[in-house]
Amino acid sequence: KEMRLALCSAIAATALKETVASRGHISDDVRDFPLVVKDDLQNLKKTSEVEEVFIKLGLWPDVYRVKESRKVRAGKGKRRGRRIKQAVGPLLVIAKDEGLARAARDVPGVDVSVIDNLNVELLAPGTRCGRLTVWTESAFKRVEKRFGGE
Repeated sequence: KEMRLALCSAIAATALKETVASRGHISDDVRDFPLVVKDDLQNLKKTSEVEEVFIKLGLWPDVYRVKESRKVRAGKGKRRGRRIKQAVGPLLVIAKDEGLARAARDVPGVDVSVIDNLNVELLAPGTRCGRLTVWTESAFKRVEKRFGGE
């Protein structure tokens, strides 16, 4: 029950612009929250197409913020497979993966999650809720159907 409540709270926090901005995301060009786009986003196959979508949605400054935050970790962690530290960027929540995860893996800080695999750690990394999240229409409808009765 607590895990379900935490997931519902993290999902709700993605809809508040103040919470998203307080987490450090740059979303000045975005007017409407939660950010819901058409299902055509799931069909993207190339990284350049994903970058175009981020530019059109006004999310590119946040991706650029993540690019600039990349630092080599101090200490022994860099010898243990944790060489790079970087900020967390936008999360793409989709209903079905038709190539988007592969296309977006080269964009720094961007994570792609199928709605069935969505968890609190993706929505609130570092226990701070309010991650900048882009939902597809079908994924958003599935969330409403699954958690809407509460």
